[in-house]
Amino acid sequence: MTMKKAIVVGMLGMVLVSFVSAGLLDYFGEISEEVVVSGPVFYAVSSAGEVGSLMINEFPGGGTTYTISGFDERRFISEEIEEIDLYAPEMDLSVEARLNEGSVPKLLDLEFGYYTGSVDGTYYDFCKVSVNVTSEELVVYSDVCDGVSVDNIKGFYYSIKGRSTGDVEIKVRTTDGETKAEILGVVE
Repeated sequence: MTMKKAIVVGMLGMVLVSFVSAGLLDYFGEISEEVVVSGPVFYAVSSAGEVGSLMINEFPGGGTTYTISGFDERRFISEEIEEIDLYAPEMDLSVEARLNEGSVPKLLDLEFGYYTGSVDGTYYDFCKVSVNVTSEELVVYSDVCDGVSVDNIKGFYYSIKGRSTGDVEIKVRTTDGETKAEILGVVE
């Protein structure tokens, strides 16, 4: 056998082996891979002012503990982003809080939403829950809600609002990254 014939026979053998291997893999095996994608997390970070920052996917540290009494509200606003559309998210809204003084009711409304114009524009909610603050120790209270699909989003906000009489005081802490809104998945 000449050298050319040996090379041709060798190449044909390799092609034949690859076809047989592919056929066996198709018959006996299956290659699969699973990818887990996490939704964004929006961290509420407050300062001494009335409006705090809403940081996306990165808790920068800092923050403070502040008081909500009666129907007080603290809003956290993200920086403007490139305009996006958002699928209907399933969300977990949480707050780290404790009862400072007062009696029932001790409710906080947690609301996550968006704005479509500038930061000073109109705000729209798409997910809200209420939590009942029952402990005098700091505890993370949370609940899950379903949002709606939205187009033309320019930024996000997270609001924490009291729903109590004026004698009820609730302390809210934003220093440990537990006061946040997290997208868990897509509403089906």
